[in-house]
Amino acid sequence: MTSHSARRASIALGIFMAIVLIAGAIIPIFTQNQTTTSETTTPTEAPIPTFPPPPSNLTEITFDKVYLHPTGIFSIGQPDGWEASEPNKGATIAQVNLVNNTTLAVVDSYVEDAGGAIQPEELSGRFTPEVINASWALFRSWEETNRVFDPATQRLQIDFNITLTRQQYVARQYVWTDGRWIYVVRVLAPENATEMLRYLLDGFAASFTPNTFFQGTPLDWTAHYDSAANTVIRYPSEWQVTDSALGGPTSIASNNGVQLRLTHAAGTTVNDEDAARAFAESLRAGLTVSSVNAVEHGGVPGFAVAYTFSTVDGEGQSGLAVLLNGTDGALHVADLRFPAANIDLNAITLDAAAETAAEATAEAPALDVTDAAQIDIYRDLARVMSTFVTVQPIPLANVEVTPTVAAPVEATAEATAEAAEPESEATAEATPEATAEATEAS
Repeated sequence: MTSHSARRASIALGIFMAIVLIAGAIIPIFTQNQTTTSETTTPTEAPIPTFPPPPSNLTEITFDKVYLHPTGIFSIGQPDGWEASEPNKGATIAQVNLVNNTTLAVVDSYVEDAGGAIQPEELSGRFTPEVINASWALFRSWEETNRVFDPATQRLQIDFNITLTRQQYVARQYVWTDGRWIYVVRVLAPENATEMLRYLLDGFAASFTPNTFFQGTPLDWTAHYDSAANTVIRYPSEWQVTDSALGGPTSIASNNGVQLRLTHAAGTTVNDEDAARAFAESLRAGLTVSSVNAVEHGGVPGFAVAYTFSTVDGEGQSGLAVLLNGTDGALHVADLRFPAANIDLNAITLDAAAETAAEATAEAPALDVTDAAQIDIYRDLARVMSTFVTVQPIPLANVEVTPTVAAPVEATAEATAEAAEPESEATAEATPEATAEATEAS
């Protein structure tokens, strides 16, 4: 290429670049006021879920069948179509939700230990905004609409409006007390079913039956109910049923050697201490009776027989047999054995904060134990045996109930529903899960 050609190419390239730079500066001036038109799509608004119509004949909902809480602390009516969620229990509370997936209704019921004496007029003060907010914390929003204490029924009533998955619900709860335990029944229902809500709440509250015989025992213990023998006993949740047959013998054991055996003998009664002693001695060869106390459990008379024996290896064992003369003509027996020598559980004072060998009474001879921790262990064993009781047949919604050990939960004083779906996941129709899954204690 000649020098002239190269120079001409260089000049041409310079002119081209100048034109590009000038165009880049000038063109936006002419286009900045022009309107750009583009096609836009209007977003489709998510449909608001709809509620099913409430039942037309509420009297078809009956409460004659009941749900027995695994702790044995209370029972409550369980109409057809209502399923129990995983029950909760803690040191001061026993709670369960019953859910109806057809009506999208939930009932929350629980017993709370007040921790001391309480009067009905004091109930409202326990349900502060903070406590109630904790109970509805998993819902989108809530508001308390009414609160009134009825002197005639000695019952507190609280009303609510609740929002869940873009739907409006209503709730009402009853609160009452026996002076030690606090009872709560709360029903959540769609806003188009207020009549159903009132009917359900009155029915559930009327069917709510606390077993006050168990007051003074931990609320988080488990109960075993034999629906054939109609007996109940409560024990620490870490104990396990190792063998059981409906109406037959039941074995329950701890992981530290405690063995509890439940049996009954048809057509047998023990009417005095001598007969109680003789019956206990028939339970095991080589058994030596330490003491016999007359007892009355839930209005049913009987005897508590403390005894000792040795294993084939020579290890000292102690035990207590509670013998109850049932109204069914059978002798109901709870026989507890544990690996410790010469411990008389009849000598335990259940209400004492501590008990030492020096604290003997005429009715209860002193225990030959000085370790306070061991005394507490023996007191728990005696307390287990104090819960053995015969009951009237319980019309369970399920023919046979095997109580399960729920994980200990320190539920709030207002253990209630958990919202199953976030607000953004609303669907075209109200799903049963939208309310049914709102059943865990908050």
